[in-house]
Amino acid sequence: MARGRPRRRIRPRFWIGIGVLGIVAFLYGYWAPFPFQPTVLRESQRHDLNPFLVAAVIRVESRFRPDAISRRGAEGLMQLMPSSAQWIQAQMGIAGPVSLTNPAHNIALGTWYLRYLLTRYRGNETLALAAYNGGPATVDRWLQNGILRPDQVSPASIPYPETRDFVRRVRRFEFAYRIMYGWLAIGKHWSPGVVSMAKVMSEETKMKLGERLGVANIVRQEGWGGVPARECGNLVREAIRLAEEELRRS
Repeated sequence: MARGRPRRRIRPRFWIGIGVLGIVAFLYGYWAPFPFQPTVLRESQRHDLNPFLVAAVIRVESRFRPDAISRRGAEGLMQLMPSSAQWIQAQMGIAGPVSLTNPAHNIALGTWYLRYLLTRYRGNETLALAAYNGGPATVDRWLQNGILRPDQVSPASIPYPETRDFVRRVRRFEFAYRIMYGWLAIGKHWSPGVVSMAKVMSEETKMKLGERLGVANIVRQEGWGGVPARECGNLVREAIRLAEEELRRS
């Protein structure tokens, strides 16, 4: 009697691969999706914001649902109150009705407001996020009463549990988005790392680097923020080489 062919044994690596793909699909598709990327990147660049922070705020506030409405009446992706949105729109010099369920309009207003809060609290992300959730008047009162400090980093001292949880969650998602989507070309001219590095270089060194990379004209006209993102890696490598050359000459 002829025996049938032995059944092929599926290797453990196959199941591991399926598991990894499932986790990746869950992370990118459900836990930390990133829809409306072009709008988030454009408005983040316009207002000099970290796009991963903006994405994290949207994820925590509305899970990227344009029609989301909170119990208190906040609307849209970045959960803005209609009264706040009208004030923001007036500050931006935009005429016409407020449309918070329009993703582009909501993100434009929300990113402006987030930049306003970061400027108000001198770049302190913890205070800015607390004010985004609990209101600037509340955060100012906490600062005046010594509950929070101007250099506050940890959200642990925030009295409102909801606001404290909001800041913590946004921070966690910001980190997650940075890890998961860091490979993105964050806008054609979004290169804050280059700008930061350029601040500590002499003008002569910066122009040498610009000439080596063929971006000297861009630097003269737009500054280092105008250097295309694709050149950032090359610029870092050339900066190291140039530093080594100058050390050898000294």
